[in-house]
Amino acid sequence: MAQVQCVRCGNLGEPITEPLYLGKLETLVKGNICAACWGEWVKMRVMVINEYQVNLGDESGRALVKEQMFSFLKLPKPEQQPQ
Repeated sequence: MAQVQCVRCGNLGEPITEPLYLGKLETLVKGNICAACWGEWVKMRVMVINEYQVNLGDESGRALVKEQMFSFLKLPKPEQQPQ
């Protein structure tokens, strides 16, 4: 299986194989993040939700988690991506 050049750690790594359920963002994440860094984000996501007391039923809560994900994974924000 082809490896992914991870933008977070800068290394070639194993690709993410499981479905992420991120909609349009899934292609961006799978194409730029290795499985190890994604695993670190999954753990960090729990801490973000608990620290900020995020209500995932609220759009602003989901937006906060998404913003933290982009920052943690060093991905460009959707509005910063070239069209």
